[in-house]
Amino acid sequence: MERPLLVPLASLIAGLCAADFCGSTPPEWALAALLLTTLAASFVTGGLPFLLSLSLLFFVWGGVSLKPLLEPSSIPAKGIPAGICQSCRGASCECPVADALARFAAESPVLIEGVVDERPVGLASGGGRLFLQVDRLYREHDDTAVTGRLLVQIKEGRAQLCTGDRILFSSKIRKPRSYGIPGEMDHPRQLAYQGVFATSFVKEADDLLLVRAGEGWRHRIDLLAGSLGRFITEQAPVAEGGVLKALLLGDKADVPEELNDAYARSGVNHILSISGFHVGIIFLGIFQMLYLGARGSEYLALHLNLRKALLFAALPVVVFYLFLSGGAPATLRSVLMIAALVAALQLKREVEPVNAVMLAACAILFVAPRTLFDVSFQLSFLAIWGLVALAQPLSARVGRVAGADGSGAPGGAGGVGAGAGVSAAGAAVRWLLLLIVASAAAVLATVVPVAYYFHRISLIGLLANLVIIPLMGYGAVVAGFASLPLILVAPVPAGWLLRFAAFLVTLSDAVILYLARAPVLTGYSPTKVDLLLACLVLCAITFISSRRAGLFAALALVAVLAVRAVPAGGAGDGLLRLVFLSVGQGDATLIGLPDGKWMLLDGGGRAGDTGMRVGQRLLLPALSRLGVGRIDFLVLSHEHPDHLQGVLFLAANFEVGEFWESGVVSDSPEYQQLKWLLAARDIPVRALASHPPFAAGGALVEPLWPLSSLPAASGDANDSSLVLRLRHGKSSVLFTGDLRAEAEGELLALGVPLDCSLLKVAHHGSKYSSTDPFLAAASPKVAVISAGYQNPFRLPAPSTVARLQKRGIRVYRTDLDGSVQAVCRPDGTLVLSTPWGHFN
Repeated sequence: MERPLLVPLASLIAGLCAADFCGSTPPEWALAALLLTTLAASFVTGGLPFLLSLSLLFFVWGGVSLKPLLEPSSIPAKGIPAGICQSCRGASCECPVADALARFAAESPVLIEGVVDERPVGLASGGGRLFLQVDRLYREHDDTAVTGRLLVQIKEGRAQLCTGDRILFSSKIRKPRSYGIPGEMDHPRQLAYQGVFATSFVKEADDLLLVRAGEGWRHRIDLLAGSLGRFITEQAPVAEGGVLKALLLGDKADVPEELNDAYARSGVNHILSISGFHVGIIFLGIFQMLYLGARGSEYLALHLNLRKALLFAALPVVVFYLFLSGGAPATLRSVLMIAALVAALQLKREVEPVNAVMLAACAILFVAPRTLFDVSFQLSFLAIWGLVALAQPLSARVGRVAGADGSGAPGGAGGVGAGAGVSAAGAAVRWLLLLIVASAAAVLATVVPVAYYFHRISLIGLLANLVIIPLMGYGAVVAGFASLPLILVAPVPAGWLLRFAAFLVTLSDAVILYLARAPVLTGYSPTKVDLLLACLVLCAITFISSRRAGLFAALALVAVLAVRAVPAGGAGDGLLRLVFLSVGQGDATLIGLPDGKWMLLDGGGRAGDTGMRVGQRLLLPALSRLGVGRIDFLVLSHEHPDHLQGVLFLAANFEVGEFWESGVVSDSPEYQQLKWLLAARDIPVRALASHPPFAAGGALVEPLWPLSSLPAASGDANDSSLVLRLRHGKSSVLFTGDLRAEAEGELLALGVPLDCSLLKVAHHGSKYSSTDPFLAAASPKVAVISAGYQNPFRLPAPSTVARLQKRGIRVYRTDLDGSVQAVCRPDGTLVLSTPWGHFN
């Protein structure tokens, strides 16, 4: 069979995807039955019965392998004291739970003890995270032996811990939850695929008490990686040192966020991960060094096939490097493919690239099937698949373009000196063309999944690769890796090499920061169907034996992808549509106006936590999934971060038509940055204080408050919140920002009409807002409260919810319902729904 691994690998992947899509798995007895069937089919004449049974066997195996994660065994939580389980408050818990640790999720903190089971990860925002194998919990009156994997999130500081360290700390245990916003990834399932069903949070890394240092080879490798990382940061400037740590050790914690975003916008953030390209360069470098040292030995030359022996000798070094750099899926894939190549050479077998890729995939997925859902695994294998399927056939043509002998021109006319010059020029042209072909192949193979996961496509990735790969890949990686062994024995020359590598990184950073100014494509929002179609394109090119038929099938699939990528027409349907986005403890409302234009009122955020990056993590996926390619009217109610941070992101990264605000100025740094961005991008600004009603997008906009651009007399920016009402026929929606009771009273005293069909409740449902007189004047049918799940402010206040319900107002809450969608018809009809799920 030409592709012996194709059937089992494809069937396993299909089974995994089917189980993930359906959320359920086949029964375990089916696996045993199919195993017996496959064994019996192996004795049947003809290969078809065996292939069918083998395919079904691996398909079912894929589904069954996810059973512990998608359908964990029910563990009766009997014996847990009343009030401990969040689902069974007030009584002893009898409910099944996904993980033994998750049943201790509660409002009160507990002492948690366990062992760090992999190297902690630092974040560029200053915090970090680690995974802990918990074995004991200490509560007020007793301690309990418990088993479970816990994700510990650290807000500030880097945990100086290694694999195997035993730690103790106090924290609340939480069950992971999604926000309930369009386009977001299924966070609980992502964690479940890592064996995590509970999370915890500490404010500072110092809150983690080291009880006992770890032991074993993984602990020692982590210590070595930490020592090497510290030396790198001592020898290189901050930004360059952070990039070098990412390139050499897989540690991106010290790469500045601005620089990391610039690499992502330029389409070359793959260079900051240890990919197959890095490992291949390192492996060849090790081999060349060994060869230069060994070729002078007559004994070795006589007794060994020197090249084969040294290839085999270089393999343990890259295996060690795999563990030193953290063992990322892309690095593991590269090492496995190199090992397959070395083994084939030792056995005098020819290596077919497609089979090598499938062998590496099988080696990973057969051991850990859930790795399929790791984004880095998917992008790594799709990129190398693209290189094999697309770049390899084109590489042969490149040789003919630049001259088959590398001379740059057929025949190589001219004298010896001229011939050498032409040959060098031809080799350079050929190398450049090969780099272009390889970069284009990798970009094309990953463009759909990149758009699916990151909601944007770089338009200059190919150009950036032509600059960055020589500087970083062939320059900084080689010099930096050569310095690593010298750090321990000869730190002075190691420092020289690192400073040279840092110089190359400085050049790369300058180029990337310049190229990152180019616009990115954000309007393309592929679905899982598009991911499947993109994979089928590669399958058609790779596995259809007839090249012409394969090309025809691939082009047909590309045409389908192109048609699906065309956005729907911009004409509106005459309805006012609102999505109250669940962005945590913040406010953000997306409004689809009757004529098809889009408005966003506030953008969410979190006070004191700029690292949340609400715009990139929540707003951009939501806008992409809802098909919003342009915000025609970007509106800010007031300056507070839980309303402003997302607006700031969109003003910098999205197409915006106009910006509306109250006109009350603020000296907060984020607000000043917003104003600078608006001016730099030449976005018109409209102040709505005392502005008369006006039409926008087929609706009537009625600014009601504030009456002037002067700050509120109370000095509280909440009292200057922009209050406006949107009217569409008999339907109306009243937005109140974070208005407090005093300002509500002023509005009532002025006799401002407040009647509405739907009320966006002020200040996340605070007890200091939404007074009885105000609610009586507004008299809404429905109210929506935007608040974060179990937020520290305990909003919405029970008294506010009670006031709303007492008046017969139907209440929706983003903390419980997720994002809320409202459709307002001109006849006054309201239709509300929560199509993106809820938390309970």
